[in-house]
Amino acid sequence: MLLKRCKTRKGFLLRALSTKSIIHIPKSSSIHPFGDPSNRLPVLRDVEWRVNEGDAWAVMSASSGDNGKRALFRTLLGHLRVLTIPSDAPNEGLFPFLGPDSDPYSTIASVSFSHRSGRGAGGAFYDYTARYGAIRDEDALTLRESMFPESIAEEMPDPLAASLFEKPKAKKRAFEDVVKLTGEEKQLFDTLVREMDLERLLDLPVVALSNGQTRRARIVRAVLRKPELMLLDEPLTGLDVAARPKLLDLLNKLHQSRKPRVILGLRTQDDIPDWITHVALVRDGTVEAGPKNSIVPLIKQMDESSRPTSTAKSIESTEISQSDGELVLDLTNVNVKYSDRVVLNDINWKIRQGERWHLQGANGSGKTTLMSLILGDHPQSYIQKHLLLPSPSSSSAANTFTLNHRKRIPTPHLRKTIGVVSPELFDAFPRRHPGMTVREAIGTGFEGVFVPLGGPGAVGATEAGEESLRAWREQRVQEMLDHLGPASWSLSTPPSTQTPSLSNDFAKRRFTELSTGEQRIVLLMRALVGKPPVVLLDEVWSGMSEEMVSAARRYLRDLERVGKDQAVVVITHWEEEVPWSAEEGLKRFRLDGGRGEVV
Repeated sequence: MLLKRCKTRKGFLLRALSTKSIIHIPKSSSIHPFGDPSNRLPVLRDVEWRVNEGDAWAVMSASSGDNGKRALFRTLLGHLRVLTIPSDAPNEGLFPFLGPDSDPYSTIASVSFSHRSGRGAGGAFYDYTARYGAIRDEDALTLRESMFPESIAEEMPDPLAASLFEKPKAKKRAFEDVVKLTGEEKQLFDTLVREMDLERLLDLPVVALSNGQTRRARIVRAVLRKPELMLLDEPLTGLDVAARPKLLDLLNKLHQSRKPRVILGLRTQDDIPDWITHVALVRDGTVEAGPKNSIVPLIKQMDESSRPTSTAKSIESTEISQSDGELVLDLTNVNVKYSDRVVLNDINWKIRQGERWHLQGANGSGKTTLMSLILGDHPQSYIQKHLLLPSPSSSSAANTFTLNHRKRIPTPHLRKTIGVVSPELFDAFPRRHPGMTVREAIGTGFEGVFVPLGGPGAVGATEAGEESLRAWREQRVQEMLDHLGPASWSLSTPPSTQTPSLSNDFAKRRFTELSTGEQRIVLLMRALVGKPPVVLLDEVWSGMSEEMVSAARRYLRDLERVGKDQAVVVITHWEEEVPWSAEEGLKRFRLDGGRGEVV
């Protein structure tokens, strides 16, 4: 009888262990920043969230600023604290499955693609164009080596120790001699890089990879750390159509094997993978969590309420200008190669005023390199004999330019005539200027600079006496705020009751205090404010809420706002994100294997 009781009790304990929660935030909890008084308004309130072993969760945010999803992830990473109401129930801790003596933050990996990379973590501007020029020692790391940074770090030369009197260091040892992998670890490494289509890239420098390739590599690197739990925020951002199902299938396999458990962060407009069983929807400062089929109807309700009402201006149809405008970009037989590796091969592409283009191509097809040539960021753009770009006119009038047929113009001038939003620009845009307001950040677009010019509240540098130009600039900044600011994407204020004060209050906020989505839409305003003849929008919707995307699409479709004297190129892997259709005159240019063609 005693043996039977022991066996029964042992079975009960095993079942209890197997069903132990992964994450537990008790009922009526609130989430606060560290250091804030407990009575201050919390970041999230009345939270209750339990993630059980075997559940597959996605976290989604309904807030236009995207703070909710990020706040929940920051809580799991230990950046925010959880306050709970005392109860008789035992305190399991935030991660019950790890036990009281474990350090959870050494067993959790986080990979985010909607936020800044570590290169700009200090808040200062960094020259993202350096990836195309001289490669520093730390940038010479190959993709294979970057997967094991701790082991490789001691092999890299110390720039502070180098001097003319020191003997040169010995040649860096072979990868196999530095990184010692067990058979199981090597099998995991080989499987991950194969399923993520990274095998052929392993011996290339990391800086030579495309955005999508880099993002896949970051996921592999996170898995190789062997975390217990991995948080992935918007993992499909920047991935081409072929890569998405492969990544989702890999994440499903990892989650099912618990090596590691995976929680996805998604936008409300994203498709929820079939293998996700539960959803945590963050909205109105709290969390609604439950089975997927009970939360999805709430998301659909939000989608309905976020559509433009009858009182809001809606652009139903746009007749895009046909090919009769002035030539603004002329690429003829453009080539880029590094030794034997050809990146772009005889690219021929003409873009005229009023045209709307969708630049297509798989990850690594050369889209980022082509954009860097047009922007003057790539050193080889200055040896292209037939790359003709717009140059500012000598006139002080707004939005005047000439196509420079004789010589390449300096990159700073290009930044006045080409408006751009890109992942590189978002990462590089300085956050160390704590006093930069939204109005000032938008105003930097007139000169294409990265810090405000002039005194407080300035909207760009103007010479003495140019009052008309200054007045036009102030008008343009206000138009951006009125049509792309909170009044266009706020769900909390009906369109009929919105006032100019909403835009003005937003304009006074510090850029560094904005959420990711808000920063991104401000940088879109910056790209459009000067009415440049060419606008390049690379992954422009990344990190934005659905309301922000809808507002931006409406603005771009309105020919009274973005006119027939401007050419717009959208670079995205998502066809549905392009504001125009082929029936309306949209043109497509596709890169494949370094070659390009109009399709």
